[in-house]
Amino acid sequence: MAAKLPEIIGLVGPIRAGKTTVTKYLVEKYGYVSASNSDVLRRILDGMGILPTRDNLSALGDSIFKVLGNDIIAQYRIDNLHKGRIIVDGVRYPEELIRYSQVKSFKLLAVMAEPDLRFERTLRSSEEFKDVDISRSRFDNLASARSELDVPVLMSKADVMINNSGDIESLKSRVDEIVRRWTL
Repeated sequence: MAAKLPEIIGLVGPIRAGKTTVTKYLVEKYGYVSASNSDVLRRILDGMGILPTRDNLSALGDSIFKVLGNDIIAQYRIDNLHKGRIIVDGVRYPEELIRYSQVKSFKLLAVMAEPDLRFERTLRSSEEFKDVDISRSRFDNLASARSELDVPVLMSKADVMINNSGDIESLKSRVDEIVRRWTL
């Protein structure tokens, strides 16, 4: 009998490294449900009639996590795994990693790309309204946001790391190779 897919795959990496692209692929090809903290925060802001800019998302996330704990959304997701396998687009805090690691089949996948390429991607795609009119210095400063500070340490704990410097087909091929390894 073949091994099952992990119940939870967490993605970690810097802004615009390709986490959302990997998430969309895992949803489309492997039937995962996307679980993004940004989506949760965006729904809250939308309900309040507030534009979901990166600054607004950051302020709301910082407030919620500071009061309720960095793993509050992770715990909610684990409690609801009966609804299906999830791909967490953006593990950002050590407490989240600890919480998700309690699920036996959890896997952490790091996605990285060079800063110049990530900035170029930021300029090309701003569909989330998070990065409208961003300068290079502002982009570089995003690495010092509360939600980004632990990313390098979390990446070092990943089960696998993908260097997303090539085209989308190379990225998909690498994801398929990793999923095959995880299900052997």
